[in-house]
Amino acid sequence: MKESGQFFNIWLSGISQEIWLIVIWILGGILAAKITRLVWTRVLIPMAKLTNTKLNVMVLEKTQHAIQLVALSLFLDFGMRVGAQSVPTFSGHSAWTLCLGGVFVVLILSITLVLYEATTALTEWYGEKIAGKTEVTVDDQFLALFQKTARVIFFFIAATIILEHFGVKITGLLATAGVASLAIAFAAQETLSNMISGFVLMIDRPFKVGDRIELSSGKAGDILEVGLRSTRIMSLDNTVITIPNAEIAKSQIVNLNLPNPNFKVRATLGISYDADVRKAKDIIREVLLSNQDVFKTPPPEIYFMEFGESALDIYYECWISNHRDQRKVRDSLNLAIKDRFDKAGIEIPFPQREIRIKKDV
Repeated sequence: MKESGQFFNIWLSGISQEIWLIVIWILGGILAAKITRLVWTRVLIPMAKLTNTKLNVMVLEKTQHAIQLVALSLFLDFGMRVGAQSVPTFSGHSAWTLCLGGVFVVLILSITLVLYEATTALTEWYGEKIAGKTEVTVDDQFLALFQKTARVIFFFIAATIILEHFGVKITGLLATAGVASLAIAFAAQETLSNMISGFVLMIDRPFKVGDRIELSSGKAGDILEVGLRSTRIMSLDNTVITIPNAEIAKSQIVNLNLPNPNFKVRATLGISYDADVRKAKDIIREVLLSNQDVFKTPPPEIYFMEFGESALDIYYECWISNHRDQRKVRDSLNLAIKDRFDKAGIEIPFPQREIRIKKDV
């Protein structure tokens, strides 16, 4: 036992001052990380919760682990650089340079991780606060794409800084990456155009899921889904129409749900030249006002518009509560007007042509 004790004392006394300094730096770095965690969890996060700003809380909670790694690597980097001046026997050794480089790599990666976690918190906050309250899926898809793109960009920048620090020239690599990106952009320009248009639709929000729209082609339907590349519409024939977002973004779209689903029913009908126009207008007004789907305010409007070729044209318009009921309301109004005209003896003439054949004498 005595011999082993003496051996341990000899070994302990042989540990140089430099080794003790390294141990102190490591312990100091761990202590700095612990203090940072305490400040983060016991001071900053509780203060952020008192402000009722959920974004601040989410950012602090997301970065609380990565920020400890930043504190540790910062302390070690600072300690080793200061130690390089106070302990020249270590600073000239290749192992010292290797350790210093490793600490620098950890520092850059940890800072990058903090930035990425903060960006993730921002996208999650947006998805919960704004995108989660909408029925369109394009913003959810864009957030996922944005998060993946941010991760690639952040760590690409980190790799660039690290390689430059070690003297690796990446100019040729950047040039190659630029040419490759340009080639990809040309090859996928239509897809990129649709994705950008999808982002514009997300920002502008000309329609949402469930809205009924009319396309510039005359087709109408209800919005089923607004995706990152295309928009799907359920037509009135119960068929799905898929339209690229770029095409929708540059087209004239009529949203029948904006600013509200109220709809103005318009129609023109003709009566014979022998009919009493004033009586016909009174009948149409009575029919419109008696229909439960027609608004009383604003009241219906009826006008004697013109003398047609075969009939006197009367125009009327009225408001209903929902554009989806326009066919049902038109049918009800047309039937009622026809019945009332028949009882009143008012004829609705059909187009007539009188043809005279002149014979040569």
